[in-house]
Amino acid sequence: MSVIEPNLYALGWFALLWSICCLGFLQIAGMFPLGHQSEDAPAAPATVVLFTTGLWLALLVGTCLFAIAELRWTSFVIAAGILFLFVPELFQAIPARWRNHRAGIATTGLTLAGSLALLVHIGALPIRSLL
Repeated sequence: MSVIEPNLYALGWFALLWSICCLGFLQIAGMFPLGHQSEDAPAAPATVVLFTTGLWLALLVGTCLFAIAELRWTSFVIAAGILFLFVPELFQAIPARWRNHRAGIATTGLTLAGSLALLVHIGALPIRSLL
């Protein structure tokens, strides 16, 4: 396996962070257009949705920069593609009350903020050296 990707530690962190990015994308995509009311769930406030979207964008860019700095591009593309294909199954397993309600978007925001803090902790040096 080290011939394919010598940095399995970074590949594991990338897989975790990319999975969170994919789950966050699916959660946030359901919140747009802003103010959209579904039949069974009240709409989340626009400021919360926009703030969570900003956190998601920061995590997405940081995760991609981390992958560029630490992984081979083939590992980056293959791992990201496989995860992007199979993460929606995980998203469908989340109960609808968490996906469609205000508590769900708040939980997503907290998860994205925690993941961003984790990325800053594990990826600050590789990303700084890349820039």
